[in-house]
Amino acid sequence: MKKRLLAMCLTLSLLVASLAGCGGGGDSSTSSGGTSSAAGDSSVSNGSAAEVDETQYPGLTDQEKEAVSLGLINLDGTMPIIPDPDAFEEKYGKISMFVHYTGSRTRGVTELEMVKQWEELTGVRFEWQDVPYDGVAEKINLTLSAGGDQLPDCFWNFVDGQSSNFVTQYADQGVFLPTEDIIDNYMPEYKALLESKPEYRKIATAPDGHIYGFPYIEEMTGMVLTPGPFEINTDWLEQVGLDMPTTVDEWVEVLKAFRDAGDLNGNGVEDEYPLAVQFGAHDTFGSNDLFYRFTACFGQADSYCGGNNYADHLYIDENGKVAFSATDEAFRKTAEFFNMLWNEGLIWNGSFEADTSLSFENSLLKQDVATVGTFSTWGGSASINNIDVRNQYEALPRLEGESGSTGFRLNYSELQDTSNTAITTNCEFPHVIGLMLEAINRDPKLAITSNWGSVGSVFVEEEDGFLLKPTDENGNTLPQGEFADGQNSARENTTPCRGSFIIKDSYYDMCTFDAPIIINGQITNGKEEIMEEYADSVMPKVMLSVEESSRISQIQPTISDIVDRYVVDWVLNGVTDESWESYQSELEGAGLADLLSVWQSAVDRYNAE
Repeated sequence: MKKRLLAMCLTLSLLVASLAGCGGGGDSSTSSGGTSSAAGDSSVSNGSAAEVDETQYPGLTDQEKEAVSLGLINLDGTMPIIPDPDAFEEKYGKISMFVHYTGSRTRGVTELEMVKQWEELTGVRFEWQDVPYDGVAEKINLTLSAGGDQLPDCFWNFVDGQSSNFVTQYADQGVFLPTEDIIDNYMPEYKALLESKPEYRKIATAPDGHIYGFPYIEEMTGMVLTPGPFEINTDWLEQVGLDMPTTVDEWVEVLKAFRDAGDLNGNGVEDEYPLAVQFGAHDTFGSNDLFYRFTACFGQADSYCGGNNYADHLYIDENGKVAFSATDEAFRKTAEFFNMLWNEGLIWNGSFEADTSLSFENSLLKQDVATVGTFSTWGGSASINNIDVRNQYEALPRLEGESGSTGFRLNYSELQDTSNTAITTNCEFPHVIGLMLEAINRDPKLAITSNWGSVGSVFVEEEDGFLLKPTDENGNTLPQGEFADGQNSARENTTPCRGSFIIKDSYYDMCTFDAPIIINGQITNGKEEIMEEYADSVMPKVMLSVEESSRISQIQPTISDIVDRYVVDWVLNGVTDESWESYQSELEGAGLADLLSVWQSAVDRYNAE
């Protein structure tokens, strides 16, 4: 109340002054699109900013200086950031925030439990611009292209994994505000994390030298750096009297034994398939298409990753140059190997289906009996619904081949989104947004629940503070409280999900996730050896310039399609000298040399930083 009275007793000159802050004036409307004082052309009151200690509060906008001097905001790290939201909004209006939502969310963003907790902690109440996920990329582009009054003060999130594309495309148009000074001067949690691994700040830095927005970092003890578990049905292994395979040849013998054994699942139906794959899959972490896991067995590891798909099939060779793995002789040998598996009747014939709803993960693994001998998905055996079927599977060890062993390192990073929450130059209170994110991320419990859903809906908090995800007898997560009936998503209906959160390795000791199933399977698959073996050959996750991104987006999808098309043809029909030459000719014609050249320039810049 004291702060509210202070705001109401402003001098007459302040009341009649022209205000260009977030909200654009003394009502609670959203931002009117005024130019940020960071750009140097905004003023308050009678033309001069309020006096503040620049050594304590560097880089503030004029509106922030005024609000600090009036006691309407705290920028020293104490909570709440906005002591009296009513007084703040009466003078400046609300900060506008763009956010998108999936069909799983059935309530407004201000009704979400975690949003209420953020408001209680920080006093920051956004004017949320809530947009459906369908068509959100087009909506974002239209908003950014329109600029001016159409811009929100901030974007909470973009299309997953693509924030860098948006910020680099529009940064040179004066749309986004650089945030490195906010991070370095006001956000010690973020600053420390960016400095904890040398690649983090480099990945988050745009080609012009600035950081735009704030990164999303999910450290998962390296979980997102290799594909999901490669699994085998050990009940079937026991039935055919074979041990766990350790070489590629032994694995093939197991597949043949599965093929010849008959009714391994005991349901009286011939519905067993030794191997299920999803050829041409571009799943986020490169798990469902086993083809690429085997190329290293023949001398050259491949790499693909839906989270960084413009870098598919790229690696750094022994000379430090960007190279294309899918033209190596190992790629041809892998195609010949899978053609042999197909001719032997070892591959499920649905493995070529492009419709993901019909993939083995969404069909065979959903049945109440085991129908697949070996497979790989991001979730591994957790992808199987029935607990009795799930318990039949274990991760395979790394299989040794003629010139190497299975597995590859993803061209990815635990800094998964460079600019997930990004501030526009319309915003007059950028430091408020930065400090709000800092407040969320310096509290491990708040960071976890902000990302995955609230206590009482997704998690149960035990006496020692441990956050437990309850599960049923099948190992499926059980929603809690009002979401216990399973009718609505507990996560999406309690948090806007992935903003610029920080999830550290250490957080996995204070809560349960699905992650241990994945990580333990990856370790059995040889994760630690793979990470060490490919440490120098992995492509860094580079933020591309507008020109680089534009050129690569024209070339790479065509090249990726050529690779996928030929792989399917070779698996079904075999590889000939003519088809191999035709493949390489098509890649050359599609601009492979140009693709490598553009990536080389980007990697050289990254290494020089």
